[in-house]
Amino acid sequence: MELTDIARPLAVFAVVIVVIVGASGVLAATVGGGSSGAPDGQNIEGQSPQHFQPDAVNVDADPETGDIEVDAEQGEKKVLIETQHGTSVSRDDLEPLVEALIRAGHEVDIGASGSSSGGFNSGGGYNATLQQYDAVLVINPTEGFTKGERAGLREYTEGDGRLVVLGEPTQLGGAGGLLSGPSTVSFGAGDLTGQYGVRMGAEGIYNLDDDANDNHFKSVYAEPADSGSLSEGVDTVTFEHAGYLVVAQDSDAEVVYTAVDGTRTLETRREGTYATVVRNNNMVFVADTDFMDKNEVYDADNEVFISNLLDFMVSGDKADDVPETAGGDDGNGGF
Repeated sequence: MELTDIARPLAVFAVVIVVIVGASGVLAATVGGGSSGAPDGQNIEGQSPQHFQPDAVNVDADPETGDIEVDAEQGEKKVLIETQHGTSVSRDDLEPLVEALIRAGHEVDIGASGSSSGGFNSGGGYNATLQQYDAVLVINPTEGFTKGERAGLREYTEGDGRLVVLGEPTQLGGAGGLLSGPSTVSFGAGDLTGQYGVRMGAEGIYNLDDDANDNHFKSVYAEPADSGSLSEGVDTVTFEHAGYLVVAQDSDAEVVYTAVDGTRTLETRREGTYATVVRNNNMVFVADTDFMDKNEVYDADNEVFISNLLDFMVSGDKADDVPETAGGDDGNGGF
């Protein structure tokens, strides 16, 4: 083969390469405006939409700072976390609350779910058990309270015992049977809170405004509705799976917190002002349970609200014989 036979195809190939490279340069100059154009991945239509820009991808999160502080000047108080009527909240979730109370010098007992005695005073009935405690915390009970138990708790709060109820609206639970479909978990203390003039609403709530939720539309912000002790030092509280509370018109109950503007109900999509925390004298009802677990306790001002709530629980002055135990176990229920 002659040398010219090899050189001729190579020359043609070189010319083609030069043409391609030159055309690419002209195209780049035309589209990008030369070297002054935006770097790859920035502000190029169709390549990097605005919501994928770096400053939009890094979502601002609520600071998780602060401490739970409980007033130790009230003297040693004894708190019962009542599980006799069922709860889906684990002991691990309650650790921040329990630790704060113990650190302030108070005593905490957690009831044994599923036990007829609840682990407390098995021979004396419900009222006899209540006599031992200065405050009772009930967390999203799945079972109802008997008439006698409700009467005992009403006498308990009238005698300066403190009652705090945390609850959530009806929601899907674990899977049911093969033919029954998913089960539902319902708040079981409606009759108990009803005697204080407040009940759980029928739906959950949500808010699509990024400034009104904690990075999830169901994680709704709530703000103080008054300037009482439960809202002192609080600007915003995060409720992870909140419901809303309905207050009877003839009730003495007062709304303490409401969900922020733009909040709607999950199913009927009704926008309104929704109460999330209500107080009636020595009873407080909060329409959420997750705000005090380990993953949420330091979001926004949650730790300040929890501190206020625990101070409320240990600030009563109940006498040792409240509620009365006359009649033994007849109608007073029993642990």
